[in-house]
Amino acid sequence: MIKPPIIYFGNEQLAQGLDNPITPILDSLIAQGYPIQAIFTNYNPHQKTRSKRLPRPVELANAHNIPLYTPDNKKALIATLKPILEQLDRPPIGILAAYNIIIPNEILNLFEPTGILNLHPSLLPKYRGSTPIETVILNGDSETGISIMKLSKQMDAGPLYAQQAIPITPNISKQNLYETLVHTGAQILLDLLPNIQNLTPTPQPTQGATYTDKLSKSLSLLTPHSKSEITLANEVRAFRNFPKSKLTLLDIPCTITAAHTADTPNTPLDPKCSDNKYLVIDQLIPENSKEMTAEAFLNGHQK
Repeated sequence: MIKPPIIYFGNEQLAQGLDNPITPILDSLIAQGYPIQAIFTNYNPHQKTRSKRLPRPVELANAHNIPLYTPDNKKALIATLKPILEQLDRPPIGILAAYNIIIPNEILNLFEPTGILNLHPSLLPKYRGSTPIETVILNGDSETGISIMKLSKQMDAGPLYAQQAIPITPNISKQNLYETLVHTGAQILLDLLPNIQNLTPTPQPTQGATYTDKLSKSLSLLTPHSKSEITLANEVRAFRNFPKSKLTLLDIPCTITAAHTADTPNTPLDPKCSDNKYLVIDQLIPENSKEMTAEAFLNGHQK
């Protein structure tokens, strides 16, 4: 089988504040010998970051001599992409995973009839929007999934090529859930691609559509007096690294990085919650310090 040319959009960071943003979708496409004609990502080489390592799509583009493009708006995207498509002798397949520029209709039309395949980490039409992974953790859901849809003008409303449900284990971390979803999505995509041009996607049902909210720093403050311990523990997991979970302990502002629920406190740091149970602090980052256990924090601040 002659593999179709691929135009890849995104960075695969399907959640915010990940510890290790792996890219198995793009890695798998390259490993399977798909001709990647271009990688479009929102990488800004002039933006200062803590990490000295290049984003994985940039590393892969450099390692495999794949043209890399970083337009920062729709107009620049159109101007860059059109000449690439005009030079192809076969219809390309677009694949998108967490690309932060809205794809205009002018571009969508160039990929007809198959379209641009968009990988979304939820069981659409539930949890459309930018934070489905964080939202399922916040809501304490027992199941989520991965959807592959044909990108449309309406947000996450395109017809579906494939879906797979994935159970959520109790207390799963945001990083582990992301890795499960993105690896599953990569495998589903590889299974679809050989026959994709003969498939007709199924319209999403309008009933049951829900939308996720963007995360902001205003969500950081933990409020034990008004929320249950389960709600707060879910926030700590969902907000890890961004927007983070803040709590003042021993008069010191702290970021809570790991916690669990209990009927009784483990240490004097553990706040009593609105349902008279406790959020047990496991790991924290005191202001101007490094991450440590609750016990180490207490030992260092005993009077």
